[in-house]
Amino acid sequence: MKHKAVIFDMDGTLVNSIYALTYSINNVLEKHGMEKISVEQCKLFVGNGIKELVRKAAGIDNPDDERLALYYGDMIDEYSRNWDFEMYVYDGITELLDFLKKNGIKLGVNTNKNENIAKLIVDKYFPGYFSYMVGGRPSVPRKPDPAGALLIAEKFGVKPEECVYLGDSNVDIKTAKIANMYAAGALWGFRSREELLMAGADVVIEKPDELIKIFLNPS
Repeated sequence: MKHKAVIFDMDGTLVNSIYALTYSINNVLEKHGMEKISVEQCKLFVGNGIKELVRKAAGIDNPDDERLALYYGDMIDEYSRNWDFEMYVYDGITELLDFLKKNGIKLGVNTNKNENIAKLIVDKYFPGYFSYMVGGRPSVPRKPDPAGALLIAEKFGVKPEECVYLGDSNVDIKTAKIANMYAAGALWGFRSREELLMAGADVVIEKPDELIKIFLNPS
């Protein structure tokens, strides 16, 4: 097979976490007397880490605003308690992972989500599948910086061009392109086909099993 590894985004790609994120941020907004956001708004705010979600939901323009640190701390507390609220694995993901693992494809996760919470999700929903994960950690810049994706490729001992990167947002596609990886857009997630194509996706798929076809019929 041409590709030897698949790197997955987490939110909107492996799991639908939008309800937990929306529930948690709305608890924070309500606590501080602000208007709650909708699930659809939350889908547009996620992708660049929890702090960016908080900043956008609270309508804070200045990232150095002292309120942001307060709200972010509250969000971490809320989300740490509610991270799996109405969460579920997308249909077809487990079957995709089974196929890839059976065929010797190395599997990794690259997410902007705080790494401790990302690990809880992997341990609960995907035990035994992923060999390495890079989440939000101080030592690695957030996506679309390719550092996390390239670190995973290095850990796997594969070249970047031998990796497929699957994600549901322009952040993921940009990460893949900068890292020189095959960029696959997931339409079952939080963003649109147009966004993924404009970001430069090599392919956009509607269901996880379509990725299997890429491995069976490499171009």
